[in-house]
Amino acid sequence: MFRHAVYPALLLSATLLAGTAMAQETPAAPAAQPAAASDAATATQQHDLGTLQAELAKVEAERQRLADQLAGSGQSEELQALQDENQQLRNANQAERLSAQSKLVQQRQQWFLVGGLTVAVSLLLGFMLAKGGRRKRNEWLN
Repeated sequence: MFRHAVYPALLLSATLLAGTAMAQETPAAPAAQPAAASDAATATQQHDLGTLQAELAKVEAERQRLADQLAGSGQSEELQALQDENQQLRNANQAERLSAQSKLVQQRQQWFLVGGLTVAVSLLLGFMLAKGGRRKRNEWLN
């Protein structure tokens, strides 16, 4: 099973070594090119440079337009309105949280009071019932 995993790794490394050897064997470009080919390449490069400069000018104009639009007063008023609405919603949210928290505290106090009263009534009833039962018992035993 280990041998099966080694074969793909060996094949991959052999392929990589062959690729680098072939890259080193490629002949270098001849030093002396004909003058016509050199002029055509220069003209193509000049044309590409002109096209890229025109595109750069368009992009720069668009960037400037967007920067001006962002700095415009219409955007800042809308932004201010959204920030005000956001602050109002945060205040309302905080008020609702405080209201819910106070209701929870009030409910806990009510349950505490109900529990305390239940314990008090149970103790009082227990003492009353136990007191009456002892008299009868004591009288019966005497």
